Amino acid sequence: MYHGYGELDKAIELLDNENREDFRNWVNSSVSFSANNVFICKSPALYNDYCKSLFQWLEKCEQIFGFDPNRPYSRIRVYAFLAERYLSYWFKKNSNYIIWPMKFHDITNDKINF
Repeated sequence: MYHGYGELDKAIELLDNENREDFRNWVNSSVSFSANNVFICKSPALYNDYCKSLFQWLEKCEQIFGFDPNRPYSRIRVYAFLAERYLSYWFKKNSNYIIWPMKFHDITNDKINF
């Protein structure tokens, strides 16, 4: 609802037949997703298929949501929100995936020699 009530449902309706119901089910039942959109893909063909699927969908979404710079930030960010959820769904459906934890290191107190 942060990005607009019902916006996700409107966007899902624009997905191709192959992904529409699977994505709807995934969104309604999944408890986690790749919030950082970080992935390593060894296959250029797989990556191209993902990009084609994602950007064809987002282009259709643009016809509904537009790019009005006067919209609140949360409403402008709807495309990132959709892409974040779609990434996790799409790769789980179409690849042999593994999930690696992301590690962060605070460098505030590290000594840096120049």
